This record gives sequence, structure tokens and C-alpha cells, in this order.
Amino acid sequence: MMKYLLDAGCENKWQINVCLECKKEFKVRTCYVKRGQGKFCSIGCGTTHRNKINNPTNDAKVRQKISKNHIDVSGKNNPMYGKRGKLAPSYIDGRSEVKGDIWRKIALGRLQKCNCEICNNEVKGRKLHIHHKDKNRKNNLKTNLQIVCAKCHNNILHKRMRNNIGQFISGGLA
Repeated sequence: MMKYLLDAGCENKWQINVCLECKKEFKVRTCYVKRGQGKFCSIGCGTTHRNKINNPTNDAKVRQKISKNHIDVSGKNNPMYGKRGKLAPSYIDGRSEVKGDIWRKIALGRLQKCNCEICNNEVKGRKLHIHHKDKNRKNNLKTNLQIVCAKCHNNILHKRMRNNIGQFISGGLA
């Protein structure tokens, strides 16, 4: 077995240890053993051993503090259990079903078909952008929002410039 561990010129670099948790043999670098490491064959065995020896939840005071500070809100104990759609607290006229920022939700809430308003191509997912016509992101009136594809948004509306490797450069915004 030692011949397997010995490489040419590396006689003292490895040794065989027995895991303190699972009792399996494993090879470990000698320098780790000198530092007090190399007692466990894996992180999982080390964690399991530590939890058996020094688990803070074994202390009665810690368990009492945990149970006092954490009420059970799982399943039917959760006040929001079963509340979906109009009953959900985030529901605002159907916008909560659309992912993304609030202006995106507002603009996409009025759509039947996802077509770019500039090139009229059908777009899906995150390639669908919302453009503020007056370039004020705080002005989220429906009249100020325009639904565009990523290509039109980056190349026509904002005229973003790219460097020689294709990344957008910050000075290129219109």
C-alpha cells in the first residue's frame, strides 16, 4: 500500500490516516498533519463529527432561545397560506404575474402580443425592454413607456457604442 502512495522523490509528502468519524483510511499530505489538519476524509465527516462533539443546540439555554425567537410559520400556520392572485399582498391589477421592475410590469400589463414598437418583431423574455421616451426612469406613466426589443433599444434609441471586443462603453449613451 505504501508503494502506491510513494511517487519518485516524494517519499515524505503523503501519509495514511484514519478518519475520526467514519474510520476509513485516506491519504493526506504530511504538512497538513503537522498543522493539525487531516483528521477527516471529507468535509462532511468533519461537520458530522463537530456536530456530535460541539453542537450549540445541545445546550438547553440555546434551544429555549431558538424556540422563543422563531415561531412556526410553515404550511397552514403561514398567514399567506393559500392566498394567490387577487388575495396576495403583491397583487396590483394583475402586474404581479410579470417578472421585472415596476415600469416593466406596468408596460407589459397592457400587452396582448409582445412586439417591438419600432421594428415590429415578436420578442420574448428578457430580450423585451421597456424604454422611457423622456429618458426619465421615474416617469412611469403609460404614455411614457415604449415596448422595444433589446436590439432597437441598444442600437437605435440609445445609440450605445461598443469597443473592439463588443462590450458597451459607458461614454456611448445618447
